[in-house]
Amino acid sequence: MATTSIWSIKNNLKQSINYIINPEKTLNEDYGKTDYNYLEGRTYNFKNEKVHYVSYLNCEEYDSYSSMKDTKAYFNKNDGVLAYHSYQSFKKGEVTADIAHEIGIKFAEEMFKDYEVVVATHQNTNHIHNHFIINSVSFKTGRKYNNNRTNLAKLRQISDSLCAEYGLSVLNEDVGYKSTYNHKVIDNDYYKTLKDDLDSVISYTVTLKQVMDRMKLLGYKTYYRNGIITIYRDGYDRVRIEKAFGSEYSKDKINERLYHSRQIAFKPMPHKSIFQEYLATTNNHHKGIYGLFVYYCYLLGVFPKKHPKQYLSYYIRQEIKKLDSFSEQTRFMVDNKIETIEDLDNFAKNNYNEYSNLMGKRENLWKRYHRAKTEDKKSEILTEINDIQPKIKELRKLDNYCKEIRKRSISIQDNLNNFDKDIQKEKDNSRII
Repeated sequence: MATTSIWSIKNNLKQSINYIINPEKTLNEDYGKTDYNYLEGRTYNFKNEKVHYVSYLNCEEYDSYSSMKDTKAYFNKNDGVLAYHSYQSFKKGEVTADIAHEIGIKFAEEMFKDYEVVVATHQNTNHIHNHFIINSVSFKTGRKYNNNRTNLAKLRQISDSLCAEYGLSVLNEDVGYKSTYNHKVIDNDYYKTLKDDLDSVISYTVTLKQVMDRMKLLGYKTYYRNGIITIYRDGYDRVRIEKAFGSEYSKDKINERLYHSRQIAFKPMPHKSIFQEYLATTNNHHKGIYGLFVYYCYLLGVFPKKHPKQYLSYYIRQEIKKLDSFSEQTRFMVDNKIETIEDLDNFAKNNYNEYSNLMGKRENLWKRYHRAKTEDKKSEILTEINDIQPKIKELRKLDNYCKEIRKRSISIQDNLNNFDKDIQKEKDNSRII
């Protein structure tokens, strides 16, 4: 079991780093004393054995302060919150310093992969614990870390998942944390696509190993440890599928679904073979641009298929999502009679005001929730929060529509203006000739 917390650092960043890397608190007293009997049947990399339990991610070893300062200067973000200090404390006697530090590094790699981080494991108390100093500015994008409710839920979820992978106990589920994390999963295209791909693979696979192998063919990476199945794409979140999608995605439940899949005869066919079969039934053999258009419509699901779901590449699926988004935005403009930029701006202003009011109301409800002293009162407040959550989600979606439509319309107008200028230049040049 590991408890977690995080808070901002607004001054004395160097002092904070020096505090967590204190040699007296991070010393590996067993350095060089590895018991060979303990290692029987295992390979041990002595090069990785640490004198002190301190590691540096994405920054200069032993000079992390300069690395973080240089990143801030490069992106001209030297003010405000300088960094964040996070804490991960393990149950007494449940973990060794080696394992705690290993978990701490994996935790930092997943939670703060685009930031410079110092990881230190302390042994000076009854509870072994990890400290993390995280630069507030990303070395990749220059964006500042947002310590919001969603990231707090993600921080807790990653810590709990890693503890489960290492066979450690985890905290009892907190309703508020779980609800926030679930909304993150529901609203995220990456999680949705992964879940769709996993469901489809399970539907025609007969063993768990085949599931893992076929997910790899779709561009995912997979691994299995201590009953926990993790699937992810490079550069994206590592998804412990049972934690993210529910108990139906536990190892036992997936094996149960695979058992039923064995009863279904299925022979996968390439897309082009299925499409040729479709053309044979229609007696139409279209070629050229129109043939390409017809085939693309087929892939998009416009034409019926007799075969079980086949796979499009990840990038084609992303393009399909864009087309779906354009269609939704067009319907949004028609339904709200938006014909000009002025119409769009007026709608966006009213929508944002309503969105801001509900966000403020939700924030106050969360404050009341944390101050509430009885479970009944907490449950009552949580019901109110859940009631307004769909409204906030809808208003946020409309706000994004307005921003995307405005940005795209300006870009289209600029392209048209440039096109008119090019035409005029050609006309002027033809007159001179």
